[in-house]
Amino acid sequence: MHGDTQSFIVRIWHEGVDTAGNIVAWRGSVDDVGSGRRVYFQDLDGAFRFIQEQIGLRTKRGPWWRAVLAWMRHETA
Repeated sequence: MHGDTQSFIVRIWHEGVDTAGNIVAWRGSVDDVGSGRRVYFQDLDGAFRFIQEQIGLRTKRGPWWRAVLAWMRHETA
């Protein structure tokens, strides 16, 4: 396991509801606590792409969560 830790603050909120009361869109932001950098996203994939980039995880295929789980397994093994 690496000696360093990276922390992120993820905020998610909804913007608007339609006439039936369904949420129209989800938005959010991710703060990289170490660098102070904040990015905004319009879907969860945008949030996870930012986190992957910050931890040096690159993936071209498959869902983001598989890459994150693989990274975590490697780090904790």
